[in-house]
Amino acid sequence: MSQPKHRPLVGKWGRRAILTLAFLSVGSVVGTLLYGSKLVPLTPTQSDSFGYGPVGHHAFTETMRRLGMHVVQSRGDRFEGPASPMLFIEPGATARVEGKERRLSDAIEARSEAALPTIVVLPKWNLFAGAAEPFVSATYMPVKETLDAVFSREGYSGGAAAKLIADADGQSERELYGVLGTFQVQVPKLQVFTTVPPLATVLLESPYGAVVVAAADGTVVVSDPDLIHNYNFHRADHAALWWTLLADYESDTIVIDEVFHGHGKTHSLGRALGEFPSVLLVVHLLLLLLLLVILGSKRFGPALPPFAHGHGPREAIEVAAHVLADGQPIKPLVEEYVAQVLFDLHERLGLPQKGTLEARAAAIDEVAEHRRHAPEAMKLLHAARALGPKANNEGWRIARAAHTYRQRLLGRLGKKGAAKAPKSTEEPGEERAA
Repeated sequence: MSQPKHRPLVGKWGRRAILTLAFLSVGSVVGTLLYGSKLVPLTPTQSDSFGYGPVGHHAFTETMRRLGMHVVQSRGDRFEGPASPMLFIEPGATARVEGKERRLSDAIEARSEAALPTIVVLPKWNLFAGAAEPFVSATYMPVKETLDAVFSREGYSGGAAAKLIADADGQSERELYGVLGTFQVQVPKLQVFTTVPPLATVLLESPYGAVVVAAADGTVVVSDPDLIHNYNFHRADHAALWWTLLADYESDTIVIDEVFHGHGKTHSLGRALGEFPSVLLVVHLLLLLLLLVILGSKRFGPALPPFAHGHGPREAIEVAAHVLADGQPIKPLVEEYVAQVLFDLHERLGLPQKGTLEARAAAIDEVAEHRRHAPEAMKLLHAARALGPKANNEGWRIARAAHTYRQRLLGRLGKKGAAKAPKSTEEPGEERAA
């Protein structure tokens, strides 16, 4: 009678399609992790102070490093921690750090209360104007928010104001003068303070208004970020101006804040896995989970051929040795097996349940002699105890002989087993089970 054929869940081509999708998924995940930055289109942003773009500040940081200063990037919210001068370059009014919203005014106030030096550079340009004119003047709202964050604690609300000065005859050269010295600058549409709070001190000014102002709490405000931008930092005396300004603090380290540039610490697993290219990894894991569910619910692929299981003391001892006994040596397992066989045989023969194992083996041998069988109990017990630590084959033979001896005395061997029973003169280890 032929066995019924089991129809697989999917056919051969279906399995090939699933494997192909799995390989493509793995390849896409690996490819996006390695080359994801090239696949995602870059959009203009003003959030990176260390960027290489025209309005980034990488040239400033590298110049300061070449002049012997350590430039540190800060993305934490302990603003009162760094004792070195901290620069807030074109900051936003708010930022989120680890799920909490922080305000620029709170950061400046924390540093002011700790008597730590702070420099704030006002925003000026809008990077999202479009491809035709990528850099246009920003609305006044970001400038006003930054001014309010710096000067609001002085009780002079709305006092500070700034505006752009149009270039006369296309000339962008200006001269700045004040307590820091005299510097030539080349800035298109110079942004200056038109109104300075009464308690503030002007450090540098132009004929059109102040450019560098110190608030009453010591916070220094620079009106025009073009003095520090990459595209403009090498012009005129811009580098000398910044070196003079920073040298007054007598510090060999400056800290540039990145929290208010959109780089606050945001520990969100959902956001990290939901963005490209990490979302492909999520899709890949969901596909694998679906395949695992399918494999666990129904058979996948052709059925395995039937496996012939053995039976008898050899298989029992193998299971005990490798599963129940956790890999114990064969000697204690065989010795325990022979002892349990003798205990069970002694009880089934109705003998008194007392005495040592040797005494019970002697009693079993007396019954065997009375029934005209070879007395093997004592021989089996001594052979199991004398077994070597690596005599695996000998152990199997002793275990089979104990099993056969028990079956013979209980009368459970048929004619076939009785005809093949060994003679009483043979060694107990040479007996074979039916």
